[in-house]
Order: sequence, then C-alpha cells, then structure tokens
Amino acid sequence: MIRIARVGDISVGDVVRRSPFAGVAGAEETLKECLHRSIEVRYGLIDGKIACVWGLIPPTILSEQAYLWLITTDIIAEHKFLFVRNAQRYVEEALKQYPELIGEVGDARAVRWLKWLGAEFTPLVEGKIAFTIRKR
Repeated sequence: MIRIARVGDISVGDVVRRSPFAGVAGAEETLKECLHRSIEVRYGLIDGKIACVWGLIPPTILSEQAYLWLITTDIIAEHKFLFVRNAQRYVEEALKQYPELIGEVGDARAVRWLKWLGAEFTPLVEGKIAFTIRKR
C-alpha cells in the first residue's frame, strides 16, 4: 500500500543509504539542507517503508517558482507506476501554488520520470540538465 504524508521524523542516514546517493560525500548534509530550506516536504511510504522524500524550495517568499527536489530509495524500482501516478497528482497541486517548478537532474531514469510530468529541459554544466515544469 502506498501512502503520501507530510514529513515527520525520518532517518536521513537511512534514506541516503538506500538511495542512488549512498556513498556520495556530503549527501546526508545536502538532504538535511533541502529538508531545512523547504517550504513543504512530503514522503512516500510503501508498506510502511520510506520510498521517497521530496520538497519545494522557493527562492524567495514572493516567488512564482519553486525548486523541486526528490530523493528515492531502492523501493521505488518495484513500484514505478504507483510512483509516477502519485507524482503527477502532487505536481498538479504544486503548480496551483507555483506556476513553475524548476530543478536539475543528472540521472536518465529521472529524466524519463520528469518527461511524464511535462518537464522541459535545458543543458546545464557538469553533466546535469535543468528542467522546468509549467502550469498548463
């Protein structure tokens, strides 16, 4: 069973260890910073286990856009369809508050996921791609 909830107490170390960023220097600190700077944080649970954590970071309080970030764990691979369907619902809701969601991505699987969400892409330096998802 999948459940989306506002973030509570999570083990940042556990999430990072079960993510594609396991072993990447500074990954836990980056996730902590994202959690701290986000105006909204959610997590997805599948059968009671954290599958992903994401949030929105607006550059300013009056901004018309927000930075969308996401970290997934190993569980997502087994539940791709549920993940995409729930992500679409969340993005629709987020676009009501922020007409543009922006971010950057370096993983081919994440690019495919973002295409499903209607993202447009622009090259970015150091192997990453910038994306924008606009309200339709």
